[in-house]
Amino acid sequence: MNDYPLKENADEGVLVCCHLMDGAELHWVHHLPEEQCVWAFMCAKEHERSDMVQKTLEEACRLFPEIGELADVPHDMDVSFKKGKNSGKWYDFYRSK
Repeated sequence: MNDYPLKENADEGVLVCCHLMDGAELHWVHHLPEEQCVWAFMCAKEHERSDMVQKTLEEACRLFPEIGELADVPHDMDVSFKKGKNSGKWYDFYRSK
């Protein structure tokens, strides 16, 4: 990918909900540095682990180019982003440890 926007390695594993793979809209992005898959991409539905498939970060960037807007997230930051339904802007929710 020529314009790969994120700091993490492009072949890093991420989780993507199967609903997104079936055409649902991206609604949540979680950056969880303590997890094996640091990034998780989800629609607006509730999810179980079985609802998730593993992809690479590069594949996720191709599927959801708008995540390039989140490129400045520090690697050690535990944060979730919710996409505004009407605005299309990302809103962040930091979790305390």
